[in-house]
Amino acid sequence: MRSSHRGSWTVSRHRLAFGALLLGNAVGFAGVDPPTRLATSAVVLLLILDLRRMPDVPRLHRLAGFIVASLVLVQLVPLPEAVRRIVQPGFAEVMATGWAPLSLAPWATLQAAASGVVVVGIALTAARIAATRSGLPVLLALLAGTGVLVAVLGLAGEAGAPEKVLLVRDNTGGGSPYGPFVNENHFAQAVELTLPAALILLAVNARQLRGSGGRRQLAAVMVLSAAVVTVVSVAAMLRSGSRGGALFLLVALALTFPLWLRPQRFRGRRWPAVIAGLVLVGVIGSLSWTRLPELEEGFRDLFAVEGVDGNTRWDLWAGTIRSWERSPLVGSGLGSYRYVIGMDKPATGQSVLEQAHNDWLEWASTTGIVGAAALLLFVVSVGLSLMPWRVRRLRFEFRYALAGIALALVATAIHEIVGFGLQTPLNRYLLATWIGLLWGLAGRGRDRDGGGRKAAPTEGAPV
Repeated sequence: MRSSHRGSWTVSRHRLAFGALLLGNAVGFAGVDPPTRLATSAVVLLLILDLRRMPDVPRLHRLAGFIVASLVLVQLVPLPEAVRRIVQPGFAEVMATGWAPLSLAPWATLQAAASGVVVVGIALTAARIAATRSGLPVLLALLAGTGVLVAVLGLAGEAGAPEKVLLVRDNTGGGSPYGPFVNENHFAQAVELTLPAALILLAVNARQLRGSGGRRQLAAVMVLSAAVVTVVSVAAMLRSGSRGGALFLLVALALTFPLWLRPQRFRGRRWPAVIAGLVLVGVIGSLSWTRLPELEEGFRDLFAVEGVDGNTRWDLWAGTIRSWERSPLVGSGLGSYRYVIGMDKPATGQSVLEQAHNDWLEWASTTGIVGAAALLLFVVSVGLSLMPWRVRRLRFEFRYALAGIALALVATAIHEIVGFGLQTPLNRYLLATWIGLLWGLAGRGRDRDGGGRKAAPTEGAPV
């Protein structure tokens, strides 16, 4: 970060714009309206143009991005019918004559590509902020603040007008609205993507309570604030009735729990943490107690699709696989799923099928083997950077941050097996923030000694 006034102002401007982007989408019906998307795109464009240099992005991530960009270009370039019949034999019956793109819905592919550019811009901006010495606490505070704002809006809507989106808008999305979301599962996914930030702040500042003076007082305030955010967020998710959100968050916590610990340093200090955890669980349970029976009943219908009579997610997935088989190499075109799924899974009753309720399958169906390979490359690269043997040797502020990133990404990955929450703009932006945070910390982590020596604390500690 530059030491000049101009350099400091540039970083502050990025943080202010970034915070406005996340919080604005949170109160703007999760960013689903065209004006909100346009405003978000304009802000991201300005942030990208103001980058002094590109943040460090892992090589495998750059390769995955290049593959996807090339695939989208191939899907949009007009090709002769003979070539398209070879590449997409299953769509021959609906294929346009003459020269036409491979994508069966090229306008939707353009829209999806534009959304992808916005997501990448957000990730790059988050990486730039995280690469600075004081950027980590800023990003975590923004994520936690967005999460508690969404949770409060959900609780307020539940008390005031549970049938409306954000108290004022009639729900036309077909789900059960909660807060700024048309679907309680999308709300739960927003909590999954923000709660880890509060847990990181809680864990890091709990370590700072061993200090003295002003640092200890600031740490105590941060611990209390992070605990309140945690309680409100989890209670709101439980009260929303999202059975997937509760289940997948618990599974992700179990899978990533070893990343939060250094067993050899945990002896003798476990009971305060256990007691504090039990107190938080008790408070959360008392706040959500009246809605727990509904949540229990919802687990029995986890694989049913609301509003689609006589269908289950298994039926949708089977139809999605048949759609993929029509064009296994390059898919039907990014963003084209809702326009082609009717060929293999016609809607029943008054419903219109627009999502596969499994974003992984939907991605494979619309991008084929090429897109699936790029996604796998990206996921494997992220997984390697978050392996326990890498994370647990770092200083606690980095270890907790990477553990929180793993929690957010694992919970989202599992939830997307039965949902499509990332098709809500706000959730995409939150996920991009975590990816950018990972990119930013990767460069800083290489400069730290994780082999046991005591590194200098980061600026602005406690986090």
